Amino acid sequence: MCAHQNNARFASRHNIGAPSAAPQPWRCELSSGKGVLFVPYHQTLDLLTVDDAFRVCEEVYQMHANGSVVLAVPPSFKLDVAEGFNNHWHVKGAFLKDLPATGIRLYNYYDDGVRNTVGMLSCARYIMLSDPHTGEPLAIVDEHWSYVLRSAASAVVACKWLGPKAPKVLGLVGIGSMGTAALRCLTRMYKFDEIRCTSRRVETRNAFAEKWSRETGVKVVAKENIEDVVRGADIVVGGTTSGEIVSREPWVKPGATFISLARRELDPAGWSKMDKVVVDSWEFNMLACRASG
Repeated sequence: MCAHQNNARFASRHNIGAPSAAPQPWRCELSSGKGVLFVPYHQTLDLLTVDDAFRVCEEVYQMHANGSVVLAVPPSFKLDVAEGFNNHWHVKGAFLKDLPATGIRLYNYYDDGVRNTVGMLSCARYIMLSDPHTGEPLAIVDEHWSYVLRSAASAVVACKWLGPKAPKVLGLVGIGSMGTAALRCLTRMYKFDEIRCTSRRVETRNAFAEKWSRETGVKVVAKENIEDVVRGADIVVGGTTSGEIVSREPWVKPGATFISLARRELDPAGWSKMDKVVVDSWEFNMLACRASG
């Protein structure tokens, strides 16, 4: 890639959602003269808001219902190199006929069973877009911000029709990038009286509670264990990187909504006891389940 500013490539990548002076995008000129736009992380923070994410998710769900979304075959390609490296590549592609737009999203992360960088800025995560009419490349976009915001919004937006009408207590199990994005989305939609949170480390959850109490104007309480977060909450969000079952169905009160943003946020037997279970794509989730064994 060619660059207008050499330091654009090395912009700080420590805090998701903490805007700073945005670097100028890179543009590499092609023979056609159109060029390829590179959008760095800090610039994406100003280009996508929570309201944008809600709107886009609703629009794309409608496209799915209309049958105008074409997914890659297979929908997800994975390269997992465990022994000695603990390295994982995932690639997904799609074509949105209604826009029209086509591209792939690709990300690489480290996971040794103890440390998982899938939601961190230290992992590679990009979207590559091209012109569906000509195949010419259009843009390479850092996906860290859009990934967490889109993932949270795509689940939270369903609360408009399926969630409690006036929830007062929110429980956050996991307060990494995904849990934080869910908090941003849910506090945009509802006025809570109390927000509970928990994480593995005491200092992390205490700092989170202090920060978001100031940001939201709502009391955020750090809890020592997951059960104390889930019991009595009107909405619970599970967004951890744990490989073990995190929450238990008996903890979820009648009438509550449980939002799972990861694989093992609720005990498997618990899902059958829910009044209604909604996923973005049964087909894609079944394929993912078979692929993971």
